[in-house]
Amino acid sequence: MGGLLGRLGGFCARHSLVVIGAWVLVLVTVVVAVSTLGAKTSNDLALPNTGSQEAKDLLTDRFPPQQNGVNPIVFHVSKGKLTDSANKQAVDDSVKEIGKQPHVHTVTNPLSSDGQTAGLLSKDGRTAFAPVLMDVGSGDLTEEIAGNVLDATQPAQDAGITTAAGGSIGSTLSTDESRTSEVVGIIAAMIILSLVLGSLVAMGLPIITAVVGLGVALATVGLVGHLLSIPTAGPTLATMIGLGVGIDYALFLITRHQDQMRDGMPVRESIARAVATSGSAIVFAGCTVVVALLALGVAGIPLVSALGYASAMAVVAAVLVAITLLPAFLGLLGHRISWASLPAFMRPGRRRGKGLWATWAGVVHRHPWVVACVSLAALVPLIIPVLSLELGQEDVGATSKETTERQAYDLISAGLGVGYNGPLQVASSLDPPAAPSDEYTQKYNKAMSLKSDLEKKQKELPEQEQQLKDEQAQLEDEQAQLEAEQASLEQQGAQLQAQQAALEQQADALRGQQADLERQADRLRAEQRRLEAEQAHLEARREQLRREARRLAMQARPLVRELVRLRAHERILERRIARAERDGDEARVERLQARLDEVEAQQAAVQKKLAPLEKEARGLARQARRLQAQAQRLQQQADALQRQADALTRQKAELERQAASLQAQGDELQAQGDELQAQAAALRQQGDALEQQAAELQKKAADLKAEQQQAEQEQKEAEQLQDELTQMMTAAGGDARGTDLRVVSLQTGLSDADGVAALTPPQINKKGDVVLLSAVPTTAPASDDTADLVEHVRDTVLPEKTLGTGMKSYVGGYTASYVDLASLISARLLLVIGTVILLGYLLLMVAFRSLLIPLQAAVTNLLSAAAAFGVLTAAFQWGWGIDLLGIDTASSTVPIASYVPLMMFAGLFGLSMDYEVFLVSHVQQHVHEGDEPRQAVHSGLVSSARITTAAALIMASVFASFILDPDPTIKQFGVGLSVAVLLAGMLVVTLAPAALVIFGRAAWWLPGWLDKVLPHISIEGEATAGTPGVSETPRHRDDEGTGVPSRPQ
Repeated sequence: MGGLLGRLGGFCARHSLVVIGAWVLVLVTVVVAVSTLGAKTSNDLALPNTGSQEAKDLLTDRFPPQQNGVNPIVFHVSKGKLTDSANKQAVDDSVKEIGKQPHVHTVTNPLSSDGQTAGLLSKDGRTAFAPVLMDVGSGDLTEEIAGNVLDATQPAQDAGITTAAGGSIGSTLSTDESRTSEVVGIIAAMIILSLVLGSLVAMGLPIITAVVGLGVALATVGLVGHLLSIPTAGPTLATMIGLGVGIDYALFLITRHQDQMRDGMPVRESIARAVATSGSAIVFAGCTVVVALLALGVAGIPLVSALGYASAMAVVAAVLVAITLLPAFLGLLGHRISWASLPAFMRPGRRRGKGLWATWAGVVHRHPWVVACVSLAALVPLIIPVLSLELGQEDVGATSKETTERQAYDLISAGLGVGYNGPLQVASSLDPPAAPSDEYTQKYNKAMSLKSDLEKKQKELPEQEQQLKDEQAQLEDEQAQLEAEQASLEQQGAQLQAQQAALEQQADALRGQQADLERQADRLRAEQRRLEAEQAHLEARREQLRREARRLAMQARPLVRELVRLRAHERILERRIARAERDGDEARVERLQARLDEVEAQQAAVQKKLAPLEKEARGLARQARRLQAQAQRLQQQADALQRQADALTRQKAELERQAASLQAQGDELQAQGDELQAQAAALRQQGDALEQQAAELQKKAADLKAEQQQAEQEQKEAEQLQDELTQMMTAAGGDARGTDLRVVSLQTGLSDADGVAALTPPQINKKGDVVLLSAVPTTAPASDDTADLVEHVRDTVLPEKTLGTGMKSYVGGYTASYVDLASLISARLLLVIGTVILLGYLLLMVAFRSLLIPLQAAVTNLLSAAAAFGVLTAAFQWGWGIDLLGIDTASSTVPIASYVPLMMFAGLFGLSMDYEVFLVSHVQQHVHEGDEPRQAVHSGLVSSARITTAAALIMASVFASFILDPDPTIKQFGVGLSVAVLLAGMLVVTLAPAALVIFGRAAWWLPGWLDKVLPHISIEGEATAGTPGVSETPRHRDDEGTGVPSRPQ
């Protein structure tokens, strides 16, 4: 490989402009291609054989585009309420505009009845969100499409309403387009490169080549994104790794070229030899990194594999640029590479066998156990936190507050609850399809029957009530007529009494005429006078009683009529009150009740006036009875006198004839009285008939009232059924199929689960064979409690509610997907680590033909990775570095994204192997030159430490610069990788050489049978004979161990 690379390096040096032009053409081609087609990234998680993927596949196949999930568009006012007329109009207009935007499938108005039922409006009325369902996934959601949706809220913004976007729309609009991190990393690298290479021109070459390689790699990643699902973090991670290795690889090759030129080697020969030696190490190191990154594919997680592919592309581009474009620049510059040199005191020295690294190499050579123990002891406190490492998910609540997705997250958390930022999608297939439940059907049919009956009664009852009123009016007319007739009879009776009084006066005259006869018999006359006087007195008294009776009758009659009228009025008012109560007209009821009270008061007043008259009438009746008794006694005396007056009969004949005439008149009056009595009896019969009719009307009124009460009861029952049906339909999302007992049972199970704050109504596809429920947790999406809730729902709730029902349910959505991702990574983390370690071990075993050197490298890299994980855990999971890292979050900690440790380990293992390769390759050269193994370690460390340390510092600086990125996940990569590379750079000059010293010759031992099997690969080996421009004679190696090829094997 060295010969091939040497010839390649010589060709590039001789044809510099052609190679540079070719790279410019490649760069322009891929940039134009990606500008035309667009750089495509996607955060769609594909997690085969997981519950979230099953849910997504089910929705994709049978209920699209629900698999895309909703994107909350948040509305918030600090004063007033969103339901105020002006604000409501602005929100309504915004929602209508959102619905008109391209690729918007549906949007729900949070202020509508459906929206408020679904819990889209906060209790204080100040915050709400409109769930927007797009017909494109996050991979196809461009910034333009997302921007159109948020721009559609302009009516709300104009009204002073704060708006923000969450979900995929928010993520798309919250991408940081600034390149601050890269710029800071490049500036740090430039400073270190200037000090290591000694000139500004030499410093510029690694930067230029790294940027070119990175540009080609990122454009390629963007194009590959159309074929593979590359996460949005992929280009950033590729930038971190590609920029770091690109600068490091260029540094290794340029330092070799500088050292060879200082030793007097011609430019082109130096370039060819540098590519043949350091280029071989670069290719091998790059292959190691690429293998480690591609080994992520054994996890079987597309997201992780895609991140590995993106990063591997950047490494491949960095290697190709380092062995082609960089030699072309070196050939073009020639000796001008030393132009713009730094002052002498700032340039690297060339003191043979002296200097810091020579002194340190001596310490390691003399005290390897001490160095190894101190190195391990220093790692222990850094490794301890890794024991509590927990894999979580990306936390939007830790992103920059300047982004719209963080603003939406905070507004939703404060207004409705943090769980609304990551609801669980519970997708279920149903066989047979969902159908309205029997309970719903029965209640619906009963409600329809009651409705029909009520409509019939509402039509008939008013007619019956009107008929009853007409009969009541007729009865009142007849009663009034009867009262008039009774008054007429009373008037005729009074006339008869007057005629009778006249007859009595005539009788008195006859008795006067009989006075002469009475004088004939003193006793008889005296007795007669006494009797007549008494009779006259009684008659006078009777006449007085009659007059008083007539007077009482005249006084009582209008009171009686008034009482009858008031009672009739009272009954009418009572019926009107009953009707008003049925109509629910409380104001009319109050007015009618007041009038009824007045009528009752008037009745009381009339009865009070009648009471003394009744009492006086009873007194007159008693006096009349006494007078009657006295009259009877007088009659008896008169009879006795009549017998005594038989002798006077003849004398009285004329008087008798006159008396007979009076008697005839009296008989006529009696007949008239009898006729009046008959009429009075007839009137009483009519009165009885009217009372009977009144009783019948009262019964009809009671029956009508009973029917009205029954109708009211049916109305209440109908209203109750309507309320129950409304509740069932509300819970069913307005779809009667949502009342299916299987769906209701699942709703109940999810609602009753601990940790579920709310449950949105079900959504059912047209066929009814898929139902989607959204369960809102009480905790944040990134919380461990939310992950526990996902497991509880899957392990307990769903099996209990779906067993034997023909329903299969899966928990999906953003939150569940990341829970599954964490579970998958946790389950396969050891497999990936083991694979990466095994592949790295085999590569190093082939390269250095040793068993212990690869083992030492694997252990060293494991230790540096564990320590880096520990620092990552303490900084983020424990929250020790939250403020220093520029993370503003409501929580004191930030969960570590599940794929970060996995990606870190793969990348770190490959990058750390670079430093192991460069150290051990230098040691191997000295061993091949005949140095004793322990002395070879000393010499190799002296010659490589400066460059490997500088390379580690450069790469750590590049990685650390990404801590400035606002994305907390990128910050985690920046912290983890920068710490890991620093530790790896430290261990490669401490623990690694100490272990090689301790191993001694055993470090290079390889069983004979294995030596025959393994292929021979030379790392920084000799230039192959025949390579143009490369001398075949080994040069003398200086104490720095630079520029001299190893002896042939």
